Amino acid sequence: MKRKPSPLAKKLLNAVWNKEVEKAREAILEGADPNWIINGYPVLFHAVYMRDVEMVMMLIDNGAILIGEALGFALDRGIGELVIPLMMRGATPKIEEPTALYGPYPNRYAPLDAPYVFR
Repeated sequence: MKRKPSPLAKKLLNAVWNKEVEKAREAILEGADPNWIINGYPVLFHAVYMRDVEMVMMLIDNGAILIGEALGFALDRGIGELVIPLMMRGATPKIEEPTALYGPYPNRYAPLDAPYVFR
């Protein structure tokens, strides 16, 4: 049975996909966990996929811990603009292995009401 994401998780994910750093920070202050896995990917990976350096740094500053995996994700998918910022935070690349259920990219499971969705 697939669980429906909570309103707080949806708020955080939508903020990441819409590149609204302040809304994402607000969701975290309301109790959203920057380490939540939403639609098969950590929130941090969604921010990396969106190529949003400011969002990635904000998530790390607020407790996101999978930075090595995020760096591996960026390297594997050619998201070069996140490599140096993640390395400056001390990340060393770790291989991220997506499950077949979710596919190799988070955009397959972007929020349905997010206006900024790759298709």
